[in-house]
Parts: sequence; structure tokens; C-alpha cells
Amino acid sequence: MTLLRELALYLTLLLFLLFSGSLVMNINDARSYLQDQLESHAQDTATSLGVAIAATEPDNTAAIDSMVDAVFDRGYYRLIQFIDQNGNIIVSSQHEVQLDDVPLWFINLIDLEAPRVVSEVNRGWLPAGTIYVASHPGYAYRSLWNKTRNGVWLFGFGLLLAILGLNIFLRIVLRPLKKLEKQADAICQRSFVQQEVLPKTKDLRLVVEAMNRMAGKLEEQFAEKLVLTEELRKRSVKDALTGILNRRAFDDRVANVLQDEERGEFGGSLLMAQVSGLDSFNKKNGRNAADLLLVDIANRIRKTVEPWPEAIVGRRSGTVFCVFVHACDLAQNRRITEACFRAVASLPFFLSEEGNDRLHIAAVTHLGRTRADEMLQQADQLLRDLQHQAASKWDVKQIDGNSPQPYNQWSEGNWQESLKQVLKGQEVELFYQTVYDMNQQPLFREVFARLRLLGELASATAFLPIVERFDLHVDFDKVVFEVLVLHLQKDDSDTRYCVNLSPRSLLDEAFYQWLLDTLKALPEVTARLILEVPERTVIMAGREMPALVKRLVQTGCRLSIDHFGIASRSMTSLHELELDYIKIDGSFVRGICNNQGNQFYIRTLAMLAKSRDITLLAQDVEQKEDWQKLREMGVEGGQGYYLGRPQRL
Repeated sequence: MTLLRELALYLTLLLFLLFSGSLVMNINDARSYLQDQLESHAQDTATSLGVAIAATEPDNTAAIDSMVDAVFDRGYYRLIQFIDQNGNIIVSSQHEVQLDDVPLWFINLIDLEAPRVVSEVNRGWLPAGTIYVASHPGYAYRSLWNKTRNGVWLFGFGLLLAILGLNIFLRIVLRPLKKLEKQADAICQRSFVQQEVLPKTKDLRLVVEAMNRMAGKLEEQFAEKLVLTEELRKRSVKDALTGILNRRAFDDRVANVLQDEERGEFGGSLLMAQVSGLDSFNKKNGRNAADLLLVDIANRIRKTVEPWPEAIVGRRSGTVFCVFVHACDLAQNRRITEACFRAVASLPFFLSEEGNDRLHIAAVTHLGRTRADEMLQQADQLLRDLQHQAASKWDVKQIDGNSPQPYNQWSEGNWQESLKQVLKGQEVELFYQTVYDMNQQPLFREVFARLRLLGELASATAFLPIVERFDLHVDFDKVVFEVLVLHLQKDDSDTRYCVNLSPRSLLDEAFYQWLLDTLKALPEVTARLILEVPERTVIMAGREMPALVKRLVQTGCRLSIDHFGIASRSMTSLHELELDYIKIDGSFVRGICNNQGNQFYIRTLAMLAKSRDITLLAQDVEQKEDWQKLREMGVEGGQGYYLGRPQRL
């Protein structure tokens, strides 16, 4: 029971007792007064009649009877009797106590006593008889009943007003306690809100001020912990100078893609850029100038490949930069390489006489399954060949033209036409992979879309980059969502399903409103849905992300972020989002047993996620040793080929 209800109950009982006691005392006082009045009234009448009878003739019974009737007919008497000395009743008049306007239970409860008084009648010195008089209690009962009834009504109305006023007063006075409760709940969810309006009551104001101070301190500590964790993560995976991936992180990310059983079949393109002779520039212009040049090169390469969101950019050594784009064919590779060369070559250093032959970019494409070290070796060899030539130059080479799938050789026009036809006819086939907890019990199923191209099922790895390039992400996500909803409407189980959404779809105003309306219209289906977006969505949405997530969660669905850990600055905004799941990117999971830096990052992330009641999951779990190590570090579940392969929905 809340404090408000307890206080209201206690004070209500107190008021009830006070009002009841006051009413009972008033009724008792009135009863005592009326009791005395009945006795006094009867005594006065007996005395008066005795004097009158004494003045009559002894044998004049008619006169005595007339006097008694005259008094008795007023209706105030229950009994008047005159008995002579010999015990003979000379005159007797009496009424039964019957009252139609007073309840019988009230008469029995009050039980007024109307005593019979006696008065001696004397003629001279001789006694003439005895007169008995008893007043009728009807008037007293009516008076007491009316008084009681009016008192109860007044008591009830007054008590009701007092209770209502008391509850309103208590709600106003104790309103800060409700805010304190919400503030405490928010702190448990790592939302450190503070009350701006302080209560006027001194004691409550001191408590609220103390709570605000505590929330402020906790927010500072939590923010410091997030910043520290993010900084440590940056140091372990980011190049200290340029801010892009360092050599080890770049190699891990590329190896994670190429070793994946599904994504590795589609290979990709690797670009390697190097600035030659930077030592002479360093000696001539100083280290700061050389560092600024390297930072400018990294920034220009990173901005150039932004249209390819899955591109991995890293610095492998002092003057060597690399870009890897998954499932990127030769034509795309050529465009990317040329764009990067133009962007970097436009820097003042490379336009000068000193640097006009210092930039070389070599790119290789391999569309089949391969290894990262093989691609790096081929790119390095091509780079060395270019450096033997005089001027700055770029070149692209296909090191294996055998594509595992014929549609990988399609032109952009073929891709665009085929995708539009498939999406128009909703020719999407759904598969799922089960996500398990650490006891290997199913948590939910993540849904994957497959398109049938040239009679074969193509995985998302093959066509999603094309979908993004032609701005078909909204149409694709809508079709997948509608097909999944139809399946859920037919499926009467309570299994949860996770569906992935493109960041650009989520940020599309029309699609977002359509998604909200659909979720609200299907509450039973919505309760079984988990919407999942990649981590880069947090960066793309910026300050709008908490509001977008809040409106989605209010419909009853759940939200998840996958590929977590790749983007920067995402952890610092984690406490602002109402998330249910976080999936660690597979590049942190593969070989976790031998990577101390990734172990520290995952342990810290597990601690932060637990404090926010967010379930931390791992992606791409391929080895038993990795699964066991993840359990030790606080990860609560995962998915991957070790736990289960995709199956048709």
C-alpha cells in the first residue's frame, strides 16, 4: 500500500471515529434530556390533577372523568389512572406506544423509559385516593429520530467533504514522492533525470534536492565510464592519428567477412593506397605537417567510400591505407578507386612538383571465396608495379574472374530491372536463424530474406548493396515486413521473430509512419516482433534516434541493434535508447579467446548492458571455444553456425 493510501486511510478512520463519537454523544445527551422531560411532565400533570380532584365532591365521578379526559386527550400521555382508597379504579385512560413514522429498530435501540409517577389525592386531612400518570414517549421518539437522522446526514456529508479534501491535500503535498519514484525508476534505467520544480514542504524539498544531487553524480560517473570504454575501444581498434581502423582491426574485419560461410562466397574488392617518399617531406616541413597530410588523406578516402556503408577503411602502416568493399565487382571497384585517387590527388601536396609522383593506388577484385592475406599480397604486388612508374597512378585488377553466381556479372541495368520485378511481385522467400541464450534455449528467430534470381536463391549479401545503390531499401523492407506479417498471422505460436530494417528506411518519414500505423493496427503480431537496425543507424539518426525508438517501442514491439562495436560514438548514446537487445559484431567474436582487447571491450559492454536491462548477444559464433568464452564474459546469448544454421521459414 502506498504512503498516500495509508495516510488517507488512517486519517479517514480518525475522522470517522471523531464524527461518530460526536454524533453518539449528542444523541445520548438528547436522550437523557428527553428522559428527564418525560418524568417532569408526568409529575407536573399528576400534581395538577391531584389538586383538581381533591376539590371535587367524593362521589362526583363524572367530573373527575371529565378532567382526566380533558388532560389525556392532548395526546401527551400514555396512562392516567385514579384509584380510590379501596383500590378501585375510578378513572383510567391509556394509549399503546405505536409510532408509524419512527422505525421499530430505532425504538428498540433507544428504549426511552416513560416512568409512571404517583401523586396522593387528599381532601383535607383525609386521603381520597392515588393518581398515576405516565407521559407518552412518542414526541420524544420523533424528536430524537429527526435529530439522529439529520445528524447522520450532516455527519456523512461532512465526512465525505473531509475525506475528499484530505485526499486532495495529501495528493498535492505528496506529489513530489511520486516524482521521486519515477526518478528512481529512471535512474535504474540509466536515465539520470532531475526534478526542476522543488516541493514547498521543507522535508520533501531536502529529499528531492538530495535525489537530484545523487542523479547528477551518477550521470557523471556513468558518462565517464562510457567515455573511458569508448576511448579504450578506439585505442584498440582505431589508428591514433587518423581515427580509421588500425592494421589489426582492419585485418580482423576483412577476415571476418571472407571467412564467413555465407558472405565469403561473394569475395570483394581491396584497395591499397600508399604515399611514397614521405620521409623527405617530414624532414623539410616537420612532423606536424606530415601528420596533417596523412589525416587529410584518411578523411578524403573515408568520405569517398561513404556511399558504400559496408566499406572497411583502415591504415595498415605509416603511409599505406586500405579499403575493402564486400561483394564489389570490377566495375564498382574501378569507380571507387578512381574516386579515391581524384579525392586524394587534389590535395595541395600532390599538386606540387614535390608530390606529383608520390601517390599510387592499387585495387584488386576477387568475387569467389578467398583469404584476406591473398588479396593483400596481390594488391601489394600491383602497388609495387605502379610505383616503378614515374607519375602518380592508379590501377584495378581482377585476380579471379570466376564468380560463384552468374548474376554477379550483371550490369546495373539488369540488376535494377530484376530487383524491381521481384519486389513488385513480392517474390521474397524468408529463412530464419535461431538466437539462443547461454543455456542454448531459443530466444527468438532472426529472419533473412532471399530472392530467386535466375532460378537460384540469392542471399542478402548478393543483392543488398544493389538495393542500397538504387534506393530500393524502402520497397525491399516493406515487402519483407509484409511477407513476415502474413506468416505471423497464420502462425498461432508465441515465437518471436526479428526482422532487419535498413537505416535509410527507418529514417524515411513515409516508411516510418507506415511502419507505425501497421504496428498499431496489429497489436497481437507486434507483440511478437523485434525490429533490428545496424549500429550505424544510431550515428545517422543522431539526436532523432531516441524519439524514433520510443515511438516504435510504445506500439509493443522490441528493438535490437546488430553489428554493435563497429561505429564510433554509439556507446555514449546507448543509455538514451530503449533497447531490448544488442548484438556484438562478429569481428569481435571470432577468435575471442586469443584477443585480450576484444575481451576487455565485451566484458565492459556486458556490464553496461546489464545495468540497462539490455540483453547482450553475440553474432557469428562459429567455434565452441568462442561460445564458452563469451559465457564467461557475461554475454547472454548468440547466433551463428555453431548454434544453428538458417532454415526456411
